[in-house]
Amino acid sequence: MKNRLLKTILLATVPMVAIYADSNLTKSPFANDPMFQHFQKLKEDMNKMFEEFNNNAFRGIAIDPNFEKSFSFKPDTDLKDKGESYELKMNLAGMDDKSIKIDVQGNYLSVTAKSEEKKEQKDGDKIIHQERHVGMVQRGMTLPKDADVEHYKSEYKNGVLTITIPKKK
Repeated sequence: MKNRLLKTILLATVPMVAIYADSNLTKSPFANDPMFQHFQKLKEDMNKMFEEFNNNAFRGIAIDPNFEKSFSFKPDTDLKDKGESYELKMNLAGMDDKSIKIDVQGNYLSVTAKSEEKKEQKDGDKIIHQERHVGMVQRGMTLPKDADVEHYKSEYKNGVLTITIPKKK
């Protein structure tokens, strides 16, 4: 029981001591106290570790200010009600049209597509900058209940997949 109480007190006071040490280290009469110097050294080491991680972990990765879109592998998609049908347009620029797979289960439509790296590089060529996505993209969505998913038509042209889904009568 005493050990548990002692551990609880220590766990409760250590953060307060660390905060106190951090905010008062240079102006405190305890500035020369080895315990506070230990916390200052610990803080400096932690800051250095996180700085090194941030500098090295993302080396060579350009982070787009539009973070969500730059790391998203979901292609931009529009779904419009055209009266007699629904029209879904999906940006799939650079995707191989033979790799596009459309799957419908119930009212859930799923599209996957792949692009493969082209071996266009010749001996001595060096890539200076590369942004084009190579790999797989996937997007799925629940369609309105009156969509006749059994009779959809699709067309892939100029990097845009268009799926036309008639409405049930």
